Amino acid sequence: MKAGSQTKDSNSKALTHGLEILRLLVESTPMTSTDVAARLGLHQSTASRILKTLAAAGYVRKPTYQSFTVDYGVMTLGGRALANFPLTSKPRTKIVEIAARYPDLLVTLSTLWRNELIYLLRAQSGHEVIAGLAGGYPLHLSVVALRLMVDMPEKEAIAILNASRLRYGWTRPTPRVPETPAECLKNARSHLQHDCLVLSGYQTEDGLSLSIPIAAKGEPLCALALTGVTGVRSIDSGLLILQEGRRAIETALG
Repeated sequence: MKAGSQTKDSNSKALTHGLEILRLLVESTPMTSTDVAARLGLHQSTASRILKTLAAAGYVRKPTYQSFTVDYGVMTLGGRALANFPLTSKPRTKIVEIAARYPDLLVTLSTLWRNELIYLLRAQSGHEVIAGLAGGYPLHLSVVALRLMVDMPEKEAIAILNASRLRYGWTRPTPRVPETPAECLKNARSHLQHDCLVLSGYQTEDGLSLSIPIAAKGEPLCALALTGVTGVRSIDSGLLILQEGRRAIETALG
């Protein structure tokens, strides 16, 4: 192998490792360089060198003498990036309008990206709109994630649910939450109504969650979801709101 090729390969590996380290630190409590190396299968000197580079760039800091965690550069990067994603900007007005019109509902627009849930937009009457909230949520409890997985090949969907179980556990807040990924996918597929996933009494005894897929050219498949209470909102009215909301959002996305 030529020297130039070796350098490119080395730089590529360093970049990949740097991104892996950032992701690990985002999802973890502060860690030592030894812990980082062990978790990612890196040599300790490699992990230390990359952590030092990330710290110099403002993406990693040292809360204690030996530990590392993410720095505010990560937050700045993520915050500025939101403006570049049509799914967090173009439908915002429509999402806010739905939430204002139906104050009993939490309205979200979300997608799955590499087995992680991203809340693109999250709105509720009387609250600030949240955009770009990513990760940290078990997928078997998410009506959006389940709705998106319903249309996937079975093996792929079950693999995603298994990965979520390893990362976040498999809590069952009510008996209606299935015990295994395979049962969870089967249950979700059995609760489709007019292209919408309807989960009643799933996370809470009186909870109602509904979700419908939304397609936009050039963007990942996402889903609109409504979360409310069965005693306040009927399934039929929720389905109607979802259908109307999908039309409005897809029009906004062009």
